[in-house]
Amino acid sequence: MAIRILNQWTDAINEGRTEDVVSLYSEGAILVSTFSPSPINSHESIRNYFINLHSRPGAGVSLDKESINEQTIEGGISILSGMYTFYFEENGEKIEYEARFTFVIGAELDRPILHHHSSQRP
Repeated sequence: MAIRILNQWTDAINEGRTEDVVSLYSEGAILVSTFSPSPINSHESIRNYFINLHSRPGAGVSLDKESINEQTIEGGISILSGMYTFYFEENGEKIEYEARFTFVIGAELDRPILHHHSSQRP
């Protein structure tokens, strides 16, 4: 079930649907993002982060589906971890950043992403 949320997130990123991405994050969600030096801990800041991402030409993300692990814990909460690659164009060239991720997802919630950590792969 949590994989479905991850796929919704990916589709919304790739289709430039910023508000749909943001609507997946709970009001109290924390985003420790790939491209920000500090944790993002307000809904408006999460929105601004994805507005900035979508302002880059050709912005998107591709999942490494083979890398995804799901752990289910009490209360319908799942932890997804794995690898993805963010990409966008800069000066006419495609730039890619491989990153690892962890999502904490309450799949039964209206706004299911409780926590999202992403860091560039060393």
